[in-house]
Amino acid sequence: MELLMYVVLFILNIPIYKWIFRRIFDDADDLKQSVKYSLTPDIISLFRRRFWKDQFGELKLSVFYFCCLGIFVRECVVLTKVVDVIFQ
Repeated sequence: MELLMYVVLFILNIPIYKWIFRRIFDDADDLKQSVKYSLTPDIISLFRRRFWKDQFGELKLSVFYFCCLGIFVRECVVLTKVVDVIFQ
């Protein structure tokens, strides 16, 4: 029951995730670059003279991830409490 509730909540949040995505990234290529930067070791970025661009790309990806995760976790907690109150 809880797993289904979490899956439905995740699906219902997709428009919110898209809204956050549009605020953080310019387009899908920007996201791909951020993922690429996060997978590239910092020393390599330093030698390529892209260290700060790499750091900013990693920051954008982390902010997006934690915003989406934070919203989902908060909603799960609230929904679990509401369901507990209803079914008691």
